[in-house]
Amino acid sequence: MDTMKALVFHGPGNMALENCPVPAIASDEVLVRVRFAGVCGTDIRIFKGTKKIPAPKITGHEFAGDIAALGSQVSGFSVGDRVTAYPVIACGKCYACRAGRSNICTDRITLGYELDGGFANFVKIPSDAIAKGNLIALPAAVSYEEAAASEPLTAAYNGIRRSNLQPGQTVLIVGAGPIGLFHTQLAKAEGAGLVAVSEPQAEKRELARKLGADAVIDPAAQDVQRAVKELTGGVGMDIVLADVGIPKVVEQSVEYLRKGGTYVIFAGCPVGSQITIDPNLIHYKELVVTGSSAAKPEYQKKMLQMISEGRITLKPLISGVLPAEQWLRAFEMKGNYEGLKTLLQF
Repeated sequence: MDTMKALVFHGPGNMALENCPVPAIASDEVLVRVRFAGVCGTDIRIFKGTKKIPAPKITGHEFAGDIAALGSQVSGFSVGDRVTAYPVIACGKCYACRAGRSNICTDRITLGYELDGGFANFVKIPSDAIAKGNLIALPAAVSYEEAAASEPLTAAYNGIRRSNLQPGQTVLIVGAGPIGLFHTQLAKAEGAGLVAVSEPQAEKRELARKLGADAVIDPAAQDVQRAVKELTGGVGMDIVLADVGIPKVVEQSVEYLRKGGTYVIFAGCPVGSQITIDPNLIHYKELVVTGSSAAKPEYQKKMLQMISEGRITLKPLISGVLPAEQWLRAFEMKGNYEGLKTLLQF
C-alpha cells in the first residue's frame, strides 16, 4: 500500500482527511498500523489555532495498533506486535531531563505536534523514541481501544505522583471528566482513605461512584466547603486535584485543604488566565501548591499493566467510537463535552 488516509492540519480551522503517502522507515525505525486513536482536548486547540504546531502536520497523539514493518536494526519487537507509543519524546539532555523530570523536558518533541501523529492508517515511530522506551508492547489482556485511551490515564498518574499521596489520606477530585475519573480510580488504587468527587453533572457523579468514589458532591446544589468539612471532621482534605481548567474553580478549590495539604493543578486553563489566592492561606497552613504536566513512557507501561490486572478500568469511559471519516463529529463531541472519551477508528 503506497497511500493512506490521514487527518492533516493545514492551519487554524483547516483540517482534512486526505490520501497521503505511507511513511517510509529507516533501518532503525518502526511503522505502526493504527487501529484506534483518541481525541484529546489538545487536538481541539490545535484545530482552533490556540495551540500552535507546524503545518502541514498529521495530528493525533493517543493511539494504538500493531507493527506493520520494522527496520533491520530494531530489536525487541516483531511485525504484528500490538503496541502503543508514549507520544512525548524527551531530549535526555536538558536540566529537567538530567534531574529525572523528563516529563517537563525543555526540548521535547511530540508525535502529533512536531512529528506526524496517529490520526492516520500508519504512523512512523522514530529511532530516538524506540531507544528511549516510548514504543510499548501491549499486555495480552489490554484491547486496542483501552490502549488508545491509556495516554491520558498516564498523565493522570503523574498527577497522583505529584500529590505525594500516602495510604489513608483524604482526596478531593474537582471535576469528573476523563481525567477526574482516572484520578478517582488511581487514588483508590494507591490507598487513599477517602476519595470525594465534586462534579455538577449527575451522570458523571454516578459514574464516579461506580469507579470507586466514596462520596460525590454537586457544586451546583451544595456548598462544597461545608461538604468537605462534613466528610473530614471539619479539618479539610489532605489532597485536592483540580481537574477543571476554570480559573474561578481553581481559586476556590485551594480552600478545601487542611493544614499541610497538597494542591495539584492538573487541568490547563486558557492562556493568560489569572487567579487570586490569599498568600496567608498558603503561609499559615503550610500548603504545597504544585502542577502536573505530561508523564513518562515508564508510567504508561505501568498503567497498561494495571489495566491488564483489572486495577483500573477504561471501558466505561470510552463513550464513542467513530470511523475516521467522522473526525469532525468526534471533535465536536469533545469540544461540547459530549460523553467522555471518543475514539476514531482507522
